[in-house]
Amino acid sequence: MSEDRVERALQEMKDEDVDGGTLEAARARVWEQVTNAGNATCAEFRQDLHAYLVNELGASRRILVEDHLSRCPGCRARIADMKGERRIVAMPLRSSSRWMHRAALAAAAALILGSIYLGRDAIDVMMAPDGPRATVVSADGGLYRLPVGAVAAGAAIGEHESVRTGPGAHAVLRLADGSMVDVNERTELFVTAAWSGQAIHLQRGDIIVKAAKQRRGRLRVLTRDSIASVKGTVFVVSAGMGGSVVSVVEGSVAVNQPGRAVILRPGQQAASIPALASSVAAAVSWSPEAESYLELLGSFVKIENQLANFPTELRTSSTLLSYVPAGAVVYGAVPNPGVTINRALSLAEEQSGLNAAFASWWNSETGQLMKQMADRLQAVNPLLGDEIVFCASNAGLSDPVPTVMARVQPGKRAELANALAKLFAEAGESPTAYSVSDDLMVVSDSPANLSWTLAHVGQGAGSAFAAAIAQRYRRGVGWLVGIDASQVVTMAAGDDAPPIELAGMMGMKYLFLEQRAPAGAEENEVTFAFEGTRKGMGSWLADAGSGGAAEYLPADALLAGYLSTREPLQLFEEFTAQITKAEPGFERDLATLDEKFGAGFIQNLTAALGTETAFALTGLSTSGPTWVMAGLANNPAVIDSSLQKLVDTFNAELAQLDPNEQGKRIVLEHESAGGRTWTTIKPGGLPFGITWTYDRGYMVAGSDRAVAERAIATRNGGFPLVWSPEFLGQLPSSAGLHPSAFAWVNAKGALGILSTLTSNPALGELVAARDPILVVFDGTPEQIHAASRTRISGLIMDLMLLQNVGRATLGEQSGAPR
Repeated sequence: MSEDRVERALQEMKDEDVDGGTLEAARARVWEQVTNAGNATCAEFRQDLHAYLVNELGASRRILVEDHLSRCPGCRARIADMKGERRIVAMPLRSSSRWMHRAALAAAAALILGSIYLGRDAIDVMMAPDGPRATVVSADGGLYRLPVGAVAAGAAIGEHESVRTGPGAHAVLRLADGSMVDVNERTELFVTAAWSGQAIHLQRGDIIVKAAKQRRGRLRVLTRDSIASVKGTVFVVSAGMGGSVVSVVEGSVAVNQPGRAVILRPGQQAASIPALASSVAAAVSWSPEAESYLELLGSFVKIENQLANFPTELRTSSTLLSYVPAGAVVYGAVPNPGVTINRALSLAEEQSGLNAAFASWWNSETGQLMKQMADRLQAVNPLLGDEIVFCASNAGLSDPVPTVMARVQPGKRAELANALAKLFAEAGESPTAYSVSDDLMVVSDSPANLSWTLAHVGQGAGSAFAAAIAQRYRRGVGWLVGIDASQVVTMAAGDDAPPIELAGMMGMKYLFLEQRAPAGAEENEVTFAFEGTRKGMGSWLADAGSGGAAEYLPADALLAGYLSTREPLQLFEEFTAQITKAEPGFERDLATLDEKFGAGFIQNLTAALGTETAFALTGLSTSGPTWVMAGLANNPAVIDSSLQKLVDTFNAELAQLDPNEQGKRIVLEHESAGGRTWTTIKPGGLPFGITWTYDRGYMVAGSDRAVAERAIATRNGGFPLVWSPEFLGQLPSSAGLHPSAFAWVNAKGALGILSTLTSNPALGELVAARDPILVVFDGTPEQIHAASRTRISGLIMDLMLLQNVGRATLGEQSGAPR
């Protein structure tokens, strides 16, 4: 409804002549609803107040109780009585009549405002539109209104009416605001409405919500421990005994879960318990429209691959670096996205003509909104320089001050100011704090932070952090994020988060994340810079140097890795020292091992091992995975004797503890074949074992002798992975001659094994388009560097595909509906 129509409606209401009896009856009904609206809710929460006081409530229920107490004065009074905190407040002495009159007016105003505030939820509910909250569009397999019975297509669902789908069922609901809700089997929910928007209360199960654009307020989905709110997007919510998961397909979703509030973007998830997280593809796989989602994902993959063919031009300097504010701890720089947005729009239009599922999405309301957003950004981008910089500065406040800066094109100051004002107005958002001068655009998140930034612009340009950033520019920059890790650790003193503790333990100074195209192909790089020579955990990775363990790995390996470290004995001694600091009893445990196996047993074994190790997963068989490992061996005799001692000790203790469990004994056998001595360890009762021998100073082990023999043949004249065209084609130009480590995933091979088990053509096409993944690490005395030619977006899609291929394979084998 437009504002003019609202004004006319209000004026007509004012002009309408209503008799006194009708007004009095309406006033009585409103008052009764305001005073009694919260009774049912209060009754639900008051039974938990005792458990709340003695701290017996779970975290999610405790959050709901505290939220209710913040809005309900009656329950606050009840809990105050239970705690014995009710107090008699002495009335002040009477003042003059003039002040009494003013005080009375102020009190009346406060009482009115307080009544409105405390009753805001009831008022919000009372102003909800009339009519059903949802309509059943389709119901296959059984949809039930509780406790009445079955519901057919076309039925209306009222306020607070719970509905549930049966086993193997599926339903689609249309909410009063036009939003569509895809409901999975065994799902229970009810819908409520208010002036501020509708709410779906998901009791259990899975739903996919295609939210219509909200004219006012937000559409919310509430579970036992999560709240997701949107204005218009496609997202998935699942609720079960273990917790809740929110996944985003399109748009953005604000999620509140115990202990955090996040904004999710497409492809992201938020799980109330981290172990519940999977992937967006897996989250939608139950829907009958999962095939269209896969086709849509396929188009995104093609667009992403085509964009990769246009690498970002490297920038070797930045005029914006001289404007860095004081105390900057984070610095991010990206090229002006104008050209990339134009290419992406062109590729999207091309895909819409090739893929019906993508065309449907691209021409939908969401796709049109995305195009409108791109057009708005393109009105601003040409007025800016070739780079946009983001900074977060330590201003001595509770949170860092965020800043976005860009150079203004000559003579474009007024045009840019108008374009920014129009951008915010068309987006329907209040303008962010920003400043535009002849040379520079500065944006922050509040007027106070903007003022601080403008007062401190350029004061961080002479810092050591800025000098380190300038070094990155001299080698060529595409996308860059730099973090002053030492300052972050200082700011987060007392924070026991694992990344903070790890950075402190490693003595990290700076962290740089980059995307650049030094050889015409985009590469992602991560650099860890340290305070002087690497120490502690940061020194465990060896400096770059030649090694031969990786030459035993076959070219058709599905997964592979190589690692070169410092001497294992030194690593063991440092690791022991760190563990002993945290766990003094660890030293006694080591002494117990020495008593059991002999003095210096672990030290002798670690000294016998070398500094290189390579591993590859080569396939799957009926007895389990097939694999091969090669490791440098300084003293094979000590390795074999140590393993023999471990086996003998285990078997002896097993015999003492339970003579009837001899079937669990570890069997160690030796045999001679092909001029080599082969040793096999096989745990009792298990179908697999480990077989090894020695070749050219390396211990070569495998899931069976045939795999190990093939590895030796690969090293002695075969075709190793590290010489294959696929590996060399993915090798980053910045990797150097002798990497310290690498990780390899043959995405096409790994996904192909699973995709052969399913007849889904969309999956087959997606798998065929994936490139291998290679991440290479190298070390220098003062830094660790990692590089990969795999785009981050491509890696995310590979993980989504792996989840979805597995889900599709299991679904077809079990005959379950998809």
